[in-house]
Amino acid sequence: MRRNVLSQAAMIRGFKAMAAALCATVSLCLAACDNSVIYDGYVSIAKEGWDKDTLAIFRADVEDTVGVYDVWIQVRNDNDYQFSNLWLFVDVVSPDGVSRRDTVECILARPDGSWIGGGWGSLYSERCRYISSVRFSRPGPYTFRFTQGMRADNLKGIHDIGLLIESAKGSESHKR
Repeated sequence: MRRNVLSQAAMIRGFKAMAAALCATVSLCLAACDNSVIYDGYVSIAKEGWDKDTLAIFRADVEDTVGVYDVWIQVRNDNDYQFSNLWLFVDVVSPDGVSRRDTVECILARPDGSWIGGGWGSLYSERCRYISSVRFSRPGPYTFRFTQGMRADNLKGIHDIGLLIESAKGSESHKR
């Protein structure tokens, strides 16, 4: 009888593990088939912290100058991050060399201190909108450079910083 109960428990754990693996596989397949994303990448931040002089650099090749896109900044932080927000200096260089600089605030926590982003263990992921409904003026490589703009010279608790460019919801380029 006891062996039967142990076998059933092991079998249930096995089914749960297979279900989790199946869900992860299906999610990856669906994400890979998503043609609305033209760039999705992350830069890992050193364990020692994000130095104020260290750049996170992304290069997105944009071919479509007709479609409308949303540009997101993605942040992965842990519980060691001491602030509720993250200020960034964002430089964007277009294929023809024209440069634009913005200062962007990403809100990572609610007023009560709880993290806004979804989490797995002690790691939280949040994305904040950088530009809504933009059309890229020229095809070619766009360079995005992020620098942390907090008052700390070395920012601890940020694991990764990312850039996501996707078709704006409801736009024609999203329906392709």
